[in-house]
Amino acid sequence: MYPPNQQHPQVVTGAIGNQNRPNQKLWGGNVRRIMGILQIVFGVIELVIGIVVIFVPNNYYYVQDYVGYGIWTGVFAIVTGFLGVFSLMTKCMVIAYMVTSIITAVLSAGCCLYAIDGAIVGAKHSYYAQGANMALYIILCIIVFAQMVISIIGASFTCNAVCSTTGQPQQVVYLSPQPVPQQCVPPPQYTVNAPQSGIAYNTTAPTAHGAFVSPKI
Repeated sequence: MYPPNQQHPQVVTGAIGNQNRPNQKLWGGNVRRIMGILQIVFGVIELVIGIVVIFVPNNYYYVQDYVGYGIWTGVFAIVTGFLGVFSLMTKCMVIAYMVTSIITAVLSAGCCLYAIDGAIVGAKHSYYAQGANMALYIILCIIVFAQMVISIIGASFTCNAVCSTTGQPQQVVYLSPQPVPQQCVPPPQYTVNAPQSGIAYNTTAPTAHGAFVSPKI
């Protein structure tokens, strides 16, 4: 119980500053889904090129063809893409997609350097299928570069969802003003002396409609 003239606190539970916006952890979900689909498509292309490069006749002394860099990068990109497609569901999926996108971007940068080296050095020293080998490495270089850019974009659209408010309920206390009873105070009285006529006037403070003056003999 509160005193009659004291303000009564009111506790309101709800999400603060989030009434007119969607859940922050799902922010940018459509962009992440598109980036995830592109990562899956490019990952499949990288996987296929990495397998084809192994079976294309080439100089056996160039062991870089058999490392399968495109295969491992493609597999990891496919996994990252699926996480991006399903990252609209929970915040944990968003965090997983952010981490794997960063790793995919790093792997794609390394695979791009690998493809450039394979196109220049490998095609130069290859005795068989020189044109096909060079074309595969050039295509792989373009694909992994696009994969790197897509992974960076996908990871950047997870920052707001992870770092901003999650819309958890919070309590806010509001103080509602209570009416205060008013008391009627009589107006002060004062005496005005008029020396010319010898008559003193007793008057009160002016009211809303003017002052009331009563002569005092």
